Amino acid sequence: MTTISVRLNEQEAKIFEEYAKLNGVALSTLFKKTLEEKMELDFDLKAIQEYENEKSDETYSHEDLKKTLGL
Repeated sequence: MTTISVRLNEQEAKIFEEYAKLNGVALSTLFKKTLEEKMELDFDLKAIQEYENEKSDETYSHEDLKKTLGL
């Protein structure tokens, strides 16, 4: 297991510790979960941006789509 140190001033430490207590988790767990959620959000946003940059502006009518799908 790796140990990583994070320097916090007194106010930051107090706020983070209180928030961890409020959520019933250890401070290290709070930091790990929060960072993981942030990373997931960033990955999702990047995937969305890539999709939007690649997507076609081509549109289809309902009738054309039904014909394509054999409906």
